Amino acid sequence: MTIYTTDIVNTYNFPTPPGGGVVAVREAIYDFTAAFVTGDIIQMIPVNKGERVLSFQLFFETALDSGSGLLVDVGDTVQTARYVSASTMGRLGGVEASRTGITTAAKAALFNYVYPAKSTVDVLINTQAATGAPTTGRLRMRAEILRP
Repeated sequence: MTIYTTDIVNTYNFPTPPGGGVVAVREAIYDFTAAFVTGDIIQMIPVNKGERVLSFQLFFETALDSGSGLLVDVGDTVQTARYVSASTMGRLGGVEASRTGITTAAKAALFNYVYPAKSTVDVLINTQAATGAPTTGRLRMRAEILRP
């Protein structure tokens, strides 16, 4: 297992919205140079204490599997699958968007989570690619962040 970080996480240099219900969008890009394996974590978006993630889009600009094995979770350092569990979206490339998967009250409650400390929105390689895992490519994430 390896933990990878985006530049925005490394520097924690990002705009913080003022209080009072202002929403900011944070975007991060991770250009990878090795195939991912089970347990790898890509720390994509930093989140400050008191903030909430309202929604996100995870763009698989490179397909991560030419077979049918890859599964990814989207979560944080406390709950690795807080937002998405065992998604197959990264297999062929595409977008995993949080708004399309909120189908229950329990899932909706996850998006009301107020971060008690600094954290990151992460991509966890739940199950590595079965075949054809690329060694170079790009992941991109955009997240709407609310600071109450």
